[in-house]
Amino acid sequence: MSVSGINQLQMLYEPEEDRVVFRVNSADKKEFRFWLTRGYMILMIKMLREHFDMDPDIVVQDDLIARQAVKSFKQEQAVQDANFKQSFNEEAKELPLGDAAQLAFRLSYRVSEENLHLTIQPKQDEGINLTINRQINSSMMALVQSAAKKADWRLESWFESTQGSRPHQDVVN
Repeated sequence: MSVSGINQLQMLYEPEEDRVVFRVNSADKKEFRFWLTRGYMILMIKMLREHFDMDPDIVVQDDLIARQAVKSFKQEQAVQDANFKQSFNEEAKELPLGDAAQLAFRLSYRVSEENLHLTIQPKQDEGINLTINRQINSSMMALVQSAAKKADWRLESWFESTQGSRPHQDVVN
């Protein structure tokens, strides 16, 4: 199911579940909920990092220090432009995947031009398709970092950049 424009994203660590609940509100007031495990979060980090590292302003830099500087600047700018203070809208008109969060099982993605096309699916039933630009990517990465830190999952090394990434399509189960 394609999400018609992302309105809000939320990731919260739930200690009782030892998982992160990932909520997506769409522009047409639909809410989608998924449980993310530590392993699934690592896959998301790798995918988000790969997409961000393909930014043309980063790729054209000749050395690692320049690439890191441009990347840091762009990430900081995108996070500054995001609104993390607004409360998550709890008044969804529709919950297409049901009231309960679904355990995220399958992650597939492809990078096309500037956008990341992401599919999150439970083991059975329908999932969601999201189109993410680099600004949303930075916000999403900040949410992932925050949730992983609260969970004390020690994922810091996964946030480090890799260079030499190239566009391709991956499916991970």
